Amino acid sequence: GGALPIAYFAQSDPAWKDQPYGTDNIGDYGCGPTAMAMAAKSTVGADVTPASMAQWCSQYGYWAAGSGSYHTIVQGVASGFGMTCSSPKELSVDELRTRLSSGEIAVALMKAGHFTDSGHFILLRGTTLNGNILVADPNSRERSLQEWDPQLIVNELSNSRTAGAPLWFLSGQSG
Repeated sequence: GGALPIAYFAQSDPAWKDQPYGTDNIGDYGCGPTAMAMAAKSTVGADVTPASMAQWCSQYGYWAAGSGSYHTIVQGVASGFGMTCSSPKELSVDELRTRLSSGEIAVALMKAGHFTDSGHFILLRGTTLNGNILVADPNSRERSLQEWDPQLIVNELSNSRTAGAPLWFLSGQSG
């Protein structure tokens, strides 16, 4: 097992839940910038909050009015903040465990299930010794403290295959 220490942000935090994400607000529509703020702060030490990330994402065209974020948000933020980003060829439990236990984190786009009723970005932040997955869910501290069966995670990944979806592995760039 292994897990990267993650700077956890909740999109519902009173410090920014009512702040703008485009013409929407972070509390209702900001899982994308909140997840990416956690990723950027945790992998490359970026000085960001969900509010500053939402502003950056709006400015660079990743905000989708009334529906959150375009899937291009992950590759765009990774590029803009100096993270490496890659999507796996296959979505498998083995791939998840291998990449997460090697120190990478993953942004996962989830479909309706345990994490959302529609679509939702979460971080996969590591594995436990018994092979379960640790998450950082920007919309639930409670879910972020649980261990998750990796097959459930794979089964609930979005069916979308645009812009690298539904799974992107991130790490700080070497050098």
